[in-house]
This record gives sequence, C-alpha cells and structure tokens, in this order.
Amino acid sequence: MLTKEIPKVRYAIIGGSGTWACDFPEDIGLEGVEVLQRDLEFETPFGTTVAFKHCSLTGKDGQPREFLTVPFHGFHGLAPHNNPSEQIFWVFQQAGVKFILAEGSGGSINPLLEPGDIVIPHDFIDMTKRRSHIHEFTNKLLRMAKPLCTDLRSVLYKHADQEYRRVFQRGVYVTTESPRFESESEIQMLRDARGDIAAHTLCPEVYLARAIGAHYAGLYIVSNYGEGVNAAWQGESIFDWYNSCALPIGRIMLRTLADVEPEAACECMSYRTDVPSKINQRIRA
Repeated sequence: MLTKEIPKVRYAIIGGSGTWACDFPEDIGLEGVEVLQRDLEFETPFGTTVAFKHCSLTGKDGQPREFLTVPFHGFHGLAPHNNPSEQIFWVFQQAGVKFILAEGSGGSINPLLEPGDIVIPHDFIDMTKRRSHIHEFTNKLLRMAKPLCTDLRSVLYKHADQEYRRVFQRGVYVTTESPRFESESEIQMLRDARGDIAAHTLCPEVYLARAIGAHYAGLYIVSNYGEGVNAAWQGESIFDWYNSCALPIGRIMLRTLADVEPEAACECMSYRTDVPSKINQRIRA
C-alpha cells in the first residue's frame, strides 16, 4: 500500500536471509513487540520501496521504542536492482533514523569459519561496480574509519553469544556482485586481500548509513563455504541454515535494539567532514 506519511522513528532493522524463513518480528515471540502498521510502501527519488513494517518494542528503560523494518534488504526479488538500498535509506533519512541493525548470511573466505558461525564485521571491502549515490544524501566528506559502529557491534555480540556457540566479534566483509556466488579463484583473491566473509548486502548500506548520520552494524551467519575453502563440501543447501537461524537471529536483533543506548558514545559521527562553504559553492555552481 503506497503511503505518503513516513513514521518518525530513531531505530531500524534491515532484514536479510537470517530471518528469511520467518515472519519478522511477529514469529519471534518476544513480549513487548508489536506491529503498529504493515504493508507500508513509499515513493522515493529512487523508485517505490518494498513493504515496510512500523513496529514497537519495549526498551531496557521500560519505554516503547518504535522502529521500521524492511525484509531482505529492500530487494525487489533476488537481485538488487532498482537501487533498493537507496530507496530504504532515503526512507530512513526522512524518518530520522539514527540506529540501524542489519542481518544476513555469507560464504566463508577465511578457512577458520564454518557454516553456522556468526560474524559481526568490523570492516569491509567493496568489490561491486555499482554507481554511488552518496551525494544524493549528504554534502559531507565521509571517512570510512571504523565504518561499523563499535557500540552496536558490542551489543550485538552480547546477545549473539547467548544464542550461538561460535561468534566472531571482528571480520572483514567483502561485498561481491549479486546474485551469483564467487568462483574459486575469486575466493582465493579475496583471501589474499584478507577478507573473511563474502556476501552481497553490506555495501552500499554501510556508507549510506554514515551519509545520513546513522549508526550501523550487522550480524551474519556463515551459510556455506566459499568455493575452494573446503574441498569436502558438496554444496549442501544453504536454506537449511536459513530455516534453523530465523528465530535465534530474530531474537538477537530485537534484544539488541531494546538494549541500545539512545545516546551513543562511539566515534561514528566524527568521521563526517564538512566541506568548506567556499568549496561547496564552487561544487554546486
């Protein structure tokens, strides 16, 4: 349903393959979680979004926290066409979102990572060839030091550690082109580049979050070995992991959001640099 009025909220959860197999957040079964509105589609300068939900949960202070959530990173189908990241981040910017959690899955590049492990990345490598639209969201220069919020990552780790046996607090997420997976030679190249996990969604989300002045972090389940990482792996179904991880990852997302400090003490916003007014005038001339 096309909606003109965007709810004003400070929080957002970007759903991915981690909660693909459930109806999020209704199926998670946590008390204090309520869907206020559903089937919210918005017209943006980048096209019409998929349907959002406007939800509420009880924060650790006992007060309700409203948030927007969107499934599967806003993709229209399996392929990320029509600039879905720009669509959802335009909505977040209009809504006033300041804290964003994302989840998903990926293939291991690092041979120490096994299917079923959880990775909370601290850095990224962007191997995509997509056009950047950062300038549509900000006129600041964006540094990518500590691109994933240290505060959000620590809270994600606390709750993930209660659900999973192996949770890695650091990792380099390599964003590759969707919808195909990587070749064995590509995985070897990415391992040489010190990547840990390969997937399709962290970019451009991570830098669009900084562009709109929001704190951003993500959690990803290893759903498969990258090609050539484990010679014994026969391509077992990644969908088995999706079915088993939907509820625990959903709990991690909601509990983390409820636990987030409303005023972050991290450095995220210090990496947004104002362009001198004289230079800015020349750029726009």
